[in-house]
Amino acid sequence: MLMHNARESVARDPGCRRFDVSQHVDDPTCWVLHEVYDAPEFHATHRQLPHFLAYDAFVRDAVMEKTVLRCAVKHVT
Repeated sequence: MLMHNARESVARDPGCRRFDVSQHVDDPTCWVLHEVYDAPEFHATHRQLPHFLAYDAFVRDAVMEKTVLRCAVKHVT
């Protein structure tokens, strides 16, 4: 379900530049989602789309802790 949400986001979400999924090497229950959107509004839209709502409902009881960080992208030249 997680990978489906990531694939759908990249393929269909307006403003979604990338959606990387990483699993902690020593703790397979720990995941990091790195999502890059053109603007905060696009991420807000993502959270209302059917693929996200299905994912969110699926993991609602499994997620013990969620931390959301807003970061600015810095491009290396």
